[in-house]
Amino acid sequence: MANKNHMSIPDVRARLKELAVEHGIEELSDLADQMYRRKLKAQRAPVTSQRMTLSLAAEIREYIDNSPTASNQQIADHFTVNPGRVSDALERD
Repeated sequence: MANKNHMSIPDVRARLKELAVEHGIEELSDLADQMYRRKLKAQRAPVTSQRMTLSLAAEIREYIDNSPTASNQQIADHFTVNPGRVSDALERD
């Protein structure tokens, strides 16, 4: 078992189960059983931006060279990407 001050969720769950048996407290066992991540029931939104490729990054850098006053958001809108991808394209220089 991990250090008691830094236990993982599975370790905490296992310890609660041990304590439930040791002390005869069924509620602890029930609580331990509830310590699982729930499956995401809702669908995620569809992907609307392009994947970043080397050629797209090159196009973005060229666009920036030709439009030096454009903001990252304007560039992102032009290429249908996230503004963070514009920053990624600049880092690929």
